[in-house]
Amino acid sequence: MGDAVKAALSGKSVHYEGEYRSVISGKLTQIKADYSPYISEDGSLLGGIGIIEDIAERNRAEETLLLDESRLEALLQLNQMTDASLQEITDFTREEAVRLTQSKLGYLSFMDENETVLTMHSWSRDAMEECKIGDKPLVYPLETTGLWGEAVRQRIPIITNDYQAPNPFKKGYPEGHVELKRHMNVPIFDGDRIVIVAGVGNKEENYDESDIRQLTLLMQGMWTHIQHKLAADELKQYSQELTKINKELSEANEELKSLDKMKDEFISNVSHELKTPLVSIIGYSELIYEGTLGNVRDQQKNALETILRNSKRLRRLVDSLLHMSLTQAEAIEYVFEPVQIAEIIDDAITDMIPLINEKNLTIKKDVPDNLSDIRGDEHKLTDLFTHLIDNAVKFTPSGEITLETYEEEDSLHIKVSDTGIGIAKDLIPHLFQKFYQVDSSIRRKYGGTGLGLYICKNIVEAHNGEIWVESEEGVGTTVHIKIPK
Repeated sequence: MGDAVKAALSGKSVHYEGEYRSVISGKLTQIKADYSPYISEDGSLLGGIGIIEDIAERNRAEETLLLDESRLEALLQLNQMTDASLQEITDFTREEAVRLTQSKLGYLSFMDENETVLTMHSWSRDAMEECKIGDKPLVYPLETTGLWGEAVRQRIPIITNDYQAPNPFKKGYPEGHVELKRHMNVPIFDGDRIVIVAGVGNKEENYDESDIRQLTLLMQGMWTHIQHKLAADELKQYSQELTKINKELSEANEELKSLDKMKDEFISNVSHELKTPLVSIIGYSELIYEGTLGNVRDQQKNALETILRNSKRLRRLVDSLLHMSLTQAEAIEYVFEPVQIAEIIDDAITDMIPLINEKNLTIKKDVPDNLSDIRGDEHKLTDLFTHLIDNAVKFTPSGEITLETYEEEDSLHIKVSDTGIGIAKDLIPHLFQKFYQVDSSIRRKYGGTGLGLYICKNIVEAHNGEIWVESEEGVGTTVHIKIPK
């Protein structure tokens, strides 16, 4: 300041920014001064103008702005620490807190969920160098913690700009502890709960609201980053576990496919092995029944009828299992040629006559002989109608079964109807599922595997047709089939 005055008195224009200490009060003030001298023609100083401005507030505003920029840079750097450990993140933030508040020391502590215990996480490097305490405590119960626990008890930031002054909340600190001149600590919230208490100390000037703001915002940024990192780490771990599970599932799936293939091959082989003796049993039984091999008494004929009926049922069961295994292995073969649907229906009825007669059911047929041909596999279509008639017989205790066929524009429409027990409407959509039966009591009472309609659907679809069911409980069931001409 003195040099600036001397320069002005020598006739020079002067701009000065700096400190001025009052000679009266001794107060130190930050000022900006501008001097403009008035010089006569002969060069002598006649006077001049001097403007002096107190710039303390402006400087504080500029410092605050610089600190805000510095804090934002620190938060940006913090957010880029994606691969850093939690210890590295907290250490960085703590040291930045010391720097931004122009302090000499700082610390971080974490609060338990019940807000009853503070756990000291770390002290700043300078504090650790000055501290002479050998066995530093890490856990501080709130009820026995002194002044620096007030931030939790009062749930607000606490500033102590004269730490040596008496205070009813002070409990003192042990010998060897860093000497505190000024102290500030702030609680950091996650919702309504305090999660962190951060503190700084020994700033050269008094702590103020600006320091509270810097420390709070920085610590909140750290806590958010920690939460994101923990979530990302958990997601990464979950992703790794999911990848491992998917690999295990893939391996298990391959094993299941292998087992499934083995099962299909086993069923196919067993079915073929069962069919061979069944053909002989049915063939010889029919020869004996017809008297080809000698006279047969009525009582023997009754026994042979039972043998034939159950052998044919067993053959249908074996055929169903074989059809299913071949379908799943995509090995089933169809031989398409022009066929008459009337002949196929007659063959299916003939095959089921023993069962129809056993239950004293009436069978009605409305199938004209002059229907258009269809391209189909004769044996598979016979299986189709055999399954449908078998179902109708099985679920019709008494009454009649009707088969009718008529021509539509591009297809033949066949109906197989019965007057049996019927099916609830909400169960109809499930009927064509593999192994589906309405309930376990049906299986026990009427038998069967639940494969019949599943096989029927496969055969109809192989013929580019469609199949559906209409039914009413206690009234009966109608199965509709459409096959292209």
